[in-house]
Amino acid sequence: MNKNKKLMQGIILMITTLAIACSAAFTGAEVTQTPADANIVAKNGKAGIVASLEQTENRMLDEVQLADVTVEKTETQIVTVASKSEAQEAVAKKAEENKEPEMTKTEKEWQDKVMADVEDFLCIREKGDADAAILGKLYPTSVATVVKEGKTWTKIKSGSVKGYVKNEYLLFGSEAYENAKKVCKKYAYVQTDGLRVRSEADEDAKVLAVADKGDKLEYNKKAEKADGWVAVTVSAGNGYVSADYVKVKLGTTEAVSIEEELKAQKEKEAKAAKANASSVATKNAPTSASVDDATLLAAIIQCEAGSEPYEGKVAVGAVVLNRMRSGRWPNSISGVIYQRGQFGPVSNGSLARALSGSISSSCKNAAAEALAGSDPTGGRMFFHRANGRDGLIIGNHVFY
Repeated sequence: MNKNKKLMQGIILMITTLAIACSAAFTGAEVTQTPADANIVAKNGKAGIVASLEQTENRMLDEVQLADVTVEKTETQIVTVASKSEAQEAVAKKAEENKEPEMTKTEKEWQDKVMADVEDFLCIREKGDADAAILGKLYPTSVATVVKEGKTWTKIKSGSVKGYVKNEYLLFGSEAYENAKKVCKKYAYVQTDGLRVRSEADEDAKVLAVADKGDKLEYNKKAEKADGWVAVTVSAGNGYVSADYVKVKLGTTEAVSIEEELKAQKEKEAKAAKANASSVATKNAPTSASVDDATLLAAIIQCEAGSEPYEGKVAVGAVVLNRMRSGRWPNSISGVIYQRGQFGPVSNGSLARALSGSISSSCKNAAAEALAGSDPTGGRMFFHRANGRDGLIIGNHVFY
């Protein structure tokens, strides 16, 4: 802009010089006026020209300055626009970097869910008050839906229970989902009757068990994956079921109301009474056995039910003998116990350790009672840890 201004000033200077020369020529020309008149005319003529030139110069300088201001303003606007654009890009880039990964469908479904971060259970109360009445219990595997979240207490609903739990013991949303994957087992929920559990992922493989609609089979995450098949674990060992007839999901539970808990306790007591009655009513003929077989029976009882009540110990011994009599298994105690894939203590070495060590007197007595014909199971030939399957519950085992 300064270069333009200097150029304009140079042009104006040239015009001014030319005007003065013209003025001089004009005053030297022949005229009829008197010398005085000539001087006046010459003087007025020069003054007029100079005045006109000064106006022109001023006007042109004003235009140059205006142009300078306009250009400078335009440059400022361009810089401002550029700066604004760069700032927007920076903000957009930062937002993209901080953007959280998109949640899966399952994660979205868990956004209004909570779980109790406790070892035993969390009380669900009638009001948000530690002294309020207890309506039910939220167990470590129980999932609840948030009804209204508060600062200290949150109202939840799980199963038939709706009430308040303290926030400090809760895991919300994604944290609850991650917790569920840690504390809950995965199950294959059977969708049809007569589903065969096969020893291998093959339609012609040996059948280990048969499941019906509503049963849940424990998912075997360690097994080798096979297209179209789901790996599961049953009492007879590890196997596979067709993926078309099961739904695999986390085995979450619901809260239990106080009324439901009391009812379940009464049912358990009734089953125990029934089992006792069955123990008296079911009396098999005594089974003869060598000392070695009797010791082997006592050892497998110790491995499978060493921490169970005495009745549970007798029940495990009875299962072994019921299999021996059925014709579907080997016809000896050792044959039944050592049959491949039937009893975990055989494969993991704990049975051998029990035989080489000491066997408790209660397990020996239980074996003797089972050999004498006592059968608390009523003829059942399977058992495993109680996990919701229908059957006769004795201690922590379900017999079926």
